[in-house]
Amino acid sequence: LGEASSLMTEAVRLAPWSAPAEWTQTAARIPVLRILHGAEWDEFVREAQVAFLSQPFTVSAQADRMGARLEGAPLKRTNDWELPSEAVVPGTVQVAHDGQPIVLLGDCQTIGGYPKIAHVITVDLPQAAQLRPHDTVRFEEVTPAEAGALFAERENDLQRFRVGLALRRE
Repeated sequence: LGEASSLMTEAVRLAPWSAPAEWTQTAARIPVLRILHGAEWDEFVREAQVAFLSQPFTVSAQADRMGARLEGAPLKRTNDWELPSEAVVPGTVQVAHDGQPIVLLGDCQTIGGYPKIAHVITVDLPQAAQLRPHDTVRFEEVTPAEAGALFAERENDLQRFRVGLALRRE
């Protein structure tokens, strides 16, 4: 009886759940990265804005931990002014002189002078980090409120996960 009681106690302590599927199965055939408008969004012609949100881009061979250069229809700006270098962070999507976007990743530089068309939201940065050469990726616009809600949901999920792990260790 003592051994059976011990096994039942162990079974009760194990949580009947696992990490959410989006945590464990992050690779997608054609990932969609959710974005907010960047500082220079309005400096791109309307056709470029529409193309950015509707066409797929291919990750070029020039992809590493600093950033993923993408290939697709060139994104044209309303002017060709040079921009001063400004702070950039992982998730910033800059557009190079050739009109091709670059998604900055975890080891990106701290300043850059290319126009910033968008920023990948925080909860999608792990998916962006998994982009490999020849992958296809799309972008989807969300509002700041939606991005905040997604972040809060992830934080709640992480807190529940921490509690579950703590219960399992007891």
